[in-house]
Amino acid sequence: MRLVLQGRTSKQIARLLGISDFTVRKHREHLLRKLNLRSTAQLVALALRSGFRPESGD
Repeated sequence: MRLVLQGRTSKQIARLLGISDFTVRKHREHLLRKLNLRSTAQLVALALRSGFRPESGD
């Protein structure tokens, strides 16, 4: 979530974590479904409202 809040793409997140782009997209898809959200923007808004803050840097 922290990397999403930093504005990273799925491809960038995958590279940083050493996993596939597909895996990142699936994790995001599961989060959206579990939280009954339709977009990454809604996920980010929920995280920020909940007090989650991105840390700068990698």
